[in-house]
Amino acid sequence: MSLFIGILLFNGVCNAQNKTQPCKTCDQQEMAFEQYNSQREMTGQSTLRLPEFSGGMDSLYLSMAETLEYPDALKSSKAEGTTLVQFTVGIDGEISSVSVVRSSGYPEMDEEAVRLVESFPNWKPAAKNGEAMAMKTQLPVRFVYYEEDEE
Repeated sequence: MSLFIGILLFNGVCNAQNKTQPCKTCDQQEMAFEQYNSQREMTGQSTLRLPEFSGGMDSLYLSMAETLEYPDALKSSKAEGTTLVQFTVGIDGEISSVSVVRSSGYPEMDEEAVRLVESFPNWKPAAKNGEAMAMKTQLPVRFVYYEEDEE
């Protein structure tokens, strides 16, 4: 039986067994996993990089702000809510299998959240040991009503 221990990497530094060492094989978005046998001997190591929106999180938030449309049918009620959307980023970075995993309570918001995610350009795919792989990911889409200034 093997045990897996995950080590999170930030700024290119691995934190392993209370020792901080530069990680030469990992970039800032990767996690390293060490595999141990029942005698607590390390038997292997692998890396995992999560899928990433092209340009990073700042670009994702900017794209969402520019693309998200508050549903017209809810403007009179000024409803607010968050829809949690799940989707798969394929090995080519293409978005597929978009679905709502937690509803905002407003079908119009849920539909808009799905439309938003389906409109994304390709992402940087996940990778295991440097090899691209498909991976499911989730994204909360927050709806806040505000009135635009008309000038």
